[in-house]
Amino acid sequence: MQYPFLFQYKVQPAAGHSDWGKVAGAIATVMVFADSGAQGRSRSVRYLAGKHYEVVEFLRAMIVCPHQVANFDTALGKVYREAELFGISACFDGWAGHPHH
Repeated sequence: MQYPFLFQYKVQPAAGHSDWGKVAGAIATVMVFADSGAQGRSRSVRYLAGKHYEVVEFLRAMIVCPHQVANFDTALGKVYREAELFGISACFDGWAGHPHH
């Protein structure tokens, strides 16, 4: 049985990323369907690496309940629906670097 998990990480673009040097970091929200939290976390980290992001810090994990899905905003709802279709999906809320660094 697979369950929907939500993982959040603080990430930064890796050297191969198109935003490397432009984006200082981001919060990555990953939704993944997995048999366990450990499997979901492992898949989510590999997914982020495949998108050329390095995990800086693990922020949180939770199982997504149906009542939460009903209350998701548009962006999270889209990520959840994509995860239903493809097994995993993510959205990123990034920020630029400090102009004097």
